[in-house]
Amino acid sequence: MPRGKSPRSQRGSLVSRFMARHLETLLSVPGSRLYRRFVAATRDTRSTQEAVLREILRQAGDTVFGREHRFGAIDTPEQYRAAVPVRDYEGLYPYIERHMRGEAGVLFPGKPLMYNQSSGTTAKAKLLPISPYAFERTIKNRGKLWLYGLMRDFPGVYAGKDFTLVSPAVEGHTPDGTPYGSLSGVVYQNIPEFIKLVHTIPYSAMTIADHPAKVYTLLRCALGQDVTIILTGNPSTVLNLVSRADQAKAALIRDIHDGTLDPGLEIEPAIRAEVESTLAPDPGRAAELERIAARAERFSPAHYWPRLRLVHTWTNGNCALLVPKLKEWFAPGTPILDFGYIASELTATDLIDKETGGSILQIRNGYYEFTHLDEGEAPDRRFYRADELEVGQRYLIYITTLSGLYRYDMNDVLEVVGHFNSAPIVRFLFKGKGITSITGEKLSEAQLIEAMSIASRRSGVGYEFFMGYADTERQRYCLYVEFAAGTAPARRRDFQQAVDQALGEVNVEYRAKRKSERLSPLEVVPLGGGAFERYRALRLAEGAHDGQFKWMHLSGLDHARVRMDQLVEGPCSRKAS
Repeated sequence: MPRGKSPRSQRGSLVSRFMARHLETLLSVPGSRLYRRFVAATRDTRSTQEAVLREILRQAGDTVFGREHRFGAIDTPEQYRAAVPVRDYEGLYPYIERHMRGEAGVLFPGKPLMYNQSSGTTAKAKLLPISPYAFERTIKNRGKLWLYGLMRDFPGVYAGKDFTLVSPAVEGHTPDGTPYGSLSGVVYQNIPEFIKLVHTIPYSAMTIADHPAKVYTLLRCALGQDVTIILTGNPSTVLNLVSRADQAKAALIRDIHDGTLDPGLEIEPAIRAEVESTLAPDPGRAAELERIAARAERFSPAHYWPRLRLVHTWTNGNCALLVPKLKEWFAPGTPILDFGYIASELTATDLIDKETGGSILQIRNGYYEFTHLDEGEAPDRRFYRADELEVGQRYLIYITTLSGLYRYDMNDVLEVVGHFNSAPIVRFLFKGKGITSITGEKLSEAQLIEAMSIASRRSGVGYEFFMGYADTERQRYCLYVEFAAGTAPARRRDFQQAVDQALGEVNVEYRAKRKSERLSPLEVVPLGGGAFERYRALRLAEGAHDGQFKWMHLSGLDHARVRMDQLVEGPCSRKAS
């Protein structure tokens, strides 16, 4: 018997290990029950949504917000729309701030359990309250349905271990002492012990402050294991990890052989002690990894995790540009499945539709409204219910939640790609306000992405990373581009002209403004090598979460230009090469 363990604790450990080995079977029981309940709800999406709205209004009827907006007198969705205006985070912040200062019953009964911190698309973080009722009602058991859906579509994903990455549960506290941080971290900490046994990463490793040390530690824990599923929202995180594993393979293999963790890493002593307690010498695995490193051109998960069944990460929106790079590291045919429409404000989907690449709107988690993208913020725009959405159409989404967000403008553009019974299957496209206008052209992020793709195809010039900046002072767009290695200056100029032309094709107002010389010609500024990773490091240093790291490919904000100027190839001349 191991020292320090009683017979009872040893039996508990054995039971947990047995349960971990049969995780898919055990999760199928509650998962299938939740799945049947979800399917039944989607047969009548309208009734389900109306019931959710009534539940939210009833819960918040006697709150400050509920009394101000006369929730008790609201009986229909139409009355709700008339009583409550659309708001964004800034519009709700005065109420959120009252909660943060300790006041109860402002947006929902009682006080927040915690605040989910979102990095957003700028350096300023948002703190989004999580009510105790919402946690119990929509969050606590969410993983059971989510994982059940993955196991249905990808049998064997839990035949081995998972490589799951989350952000720290606690980053700080509000003035009244309530913690704020990552909701995913809270859930990760509170899962049953037997499920923790399938994780390769102890939670404490994800709280390491020094980023290089954290990355190395995550790899040290995972490379010694038989990983069959990767779970993390951001593909840039996965790309960074697998490339770092290749760079540090000699040190990692040595640590796996010796059962150690590089003593030179800057890791808090308590965290180091906890992580090291999970490590043991493994000469056999180290020898296997050495053989892989010796015979393969690149040390990649295609070889060291040969049983990998699924990479589950965001693949839509601007993350789609990283997927081709990600595929290069994995075995041909390894599925890379979109993570679903999940935001700090609300988990809006639990089940992924692998055929369309979209995810089924979780109509029991919140109440949803939509407007057509082309109607913008017109005062007479029509609001649609979830059951009224049409396949192929693009919509802006507004949410009402059990955590005090009422007709909250997500500024997200979704495309409907199908239906599951009467519930829409949606795919995230881009942020709605990813739009700039120097002289009335209203260029969108989606249009810039499309123009870049057209120009690359026509010119034959490849690129690794890009960012567009609307330079209103000089009446022109400045395009920062990391070109493919070896791209000659003349080819860069060809690409610049191709993008300028393509922008006029995808945006008629851009073409008109260029023709009338109200817009000056597009300017390309080459970026140095590894620009994306350096950009990512800048954002993390500003406080953006690794797991929530977001960026936009088009901006008119000065701080976006300042960031990009730091990545320019050679002295920043802001001129095309």
